[in-house]
Amino acid sequence: MKRLVTSMTFVLVAFLAGLALAQERTLIIAIASDMQNLDPTLSSGDIITQEVLTNVYGYLVDFAKEEGDDGQLIGNADVFMGDIAESIEPAEDGLSVTFRIRPGLKFSNGDPIDANAVKFTYDRIFGQGGVTAFLTGMAAVDGADAVRVLDDHTVVFDISTPNTLLLGNMAQFGHSILNPNVVKPHMTEEDPWAHEWLQNNTGGTESGPYVIESWDRGNEIVLARNPNYYGEVANDKVILKIIPDPSSRLAQLRAGAVDIAYDIPPKDIAGLERDPNINVQRFTTRAVVYLGMNNTVPPFDNVKVRQAISYAIPYDIILDNVIKGFGIQLTSPIPQGTPYHTDEFFVYEQDFEKARALLAEAGFPDGFETTFTIRNDRAEDKEAAVWIQSALREIGIDATIEEMPGAAFTEKMQRREHGFFFANQWISINNDPFYHMFWLLKADCCDYARYQNDRVWSLIDDFTLSTDLEAREAAAMEIQETVLEEAPWVFLFQPEKVMVTRSDVEGYVWHSADRYTRFHFLKRTDWN
Repeated sequence: MKRLVTSMTFVLVAFLAGLALAQERTLIIAIASDMQNLDPTLSSGDIITQEVLTNVYGYLVDFAKEEGDDGQLIGNADVFMGDIAESIEPAEDGLSVTFRIRPGLKFSNGDPIDANAVKFTYDRIFGQGGVTAFLTGMAAVDGADAVRVLDDHTVVFDISTPNTLLLGNMAQFGHSILNPNVVKPHMTEEDPWAHEWLQNNTGGTESGPYVIESWDRGNEIVLARNPNYYGEVANDKVILKIIPDPSSRLAQLRAGAVDIAYDIPPKDIAGLERDPNINVQRFTTRAVVYLGMNNTVPPFDNVKVRQAISYAIPYDIILDNVIKGFGIQLTSPIPQGTPYHTDEFFVYEQDFEKARALLAEAGFPDGFETTFTIRNDRAEDKEAAVWIQSALREIGIDATIEEMPGAAFTEKMQRREHGFFFANQWISINNDPFYHMFWLLKADCCDYARYQNDRVWSLIDDFTLSTDLEAREAAAMEIQETVLEEAPWVFLFQPEKVMVTRSDVEGYVWHSADRYTRFHFLKRTDWN
């Protein structure tokens, strides 16, 4: 009997030890909001949705993982490697790329990841349409017929015009490889591409490091290690706790209830940097934050008005007092960190005398009244708006601040209906200057300021797919000089990505292309 009790005690201790180990290998992250539409091809612009998709799915191409000059691991936005593809082989003439798939790969349910799955995925991308289809076509892959299967592990993408965009456009969640055996049964006459199922489900078609184990809407998302993922995963689970209040996220981080907290306000970060239990990592992003002025609507259709406003803005105060130094001055439509960026054409600093003179030349010697529209859910936008309003008053512009809910603000901005507005944090995943300028200076969807210049548009069209690097650079310089002269935006800042973790969390890899955290690299230092 004594031996039996001893044996049972040993089993219980072993069980509890195993349970503790399982709990130790779970990372908990405090996030601000829930996921939205999970269909990779038509995902919403919601950041946490896209971050989860990046961790749940795999795609043919990924960013190369390297060690930066300071020892920080990075996903290099300009260097590509295979993910599901074992190798990437561009043709010498630039008219095709051959992808060879890693042998033995499986989806989370055990089905093979092969050329048939890749072909199914791209047939669906082009059949369904949307942003991913446009981006793939933008890189001169002219439809589903341009994606050809050579054998079970080899797929060729035919390219009608040699260009530098394809791999950068493919290294993101929109190109997630899907399991045809799982998705096809949900394809119906009413829903031919199974969007209704995929916008809420991933089970059995996951090809990345994790599966979605559970989703308690508004409360938490639980990711578990994908048993069939080919690579290393440093943790067993990641729990994303949805905590909308930033002070609550901060309190849980300080208490050790969560390992990582997102979206900590800049005003609180300085104190965290002095806390030995917290690790704060800061990275300058390529995101652009600017004030948009609708170039087709009076008085913002007058270049001198736009220049006057640009000379009135308190740039240093916004950098120092609003974002607390967690960002750098934006000095060009091409952000720092993107090829061909230059700040040599940026001339704007706060100069009320010059601003008043420009307003007088524009025909507004006494200024004018306008509405300045911002989101109501960003504290930094509200603080900056008050400083901007005060500065504009100094040159005779009476700007009434209009606050809108985030979704309504974004919807109106996407319709390009704002007059004068705060545009926060656009980032181009493909680190290509012409790709970036196409979206923000020409595209019907995203040129929120409705900038119009035929010469600039022509240069964007001519050099987006060009492989002539010298001519591309010259065109980029001309565009930057022209745009800064015509001031369609007030160029505010490039914000930093601030990663705030407990001090025992390690393995973070900074991806400047999209800013999404790859959870599978993360672990705690006390794990064996």
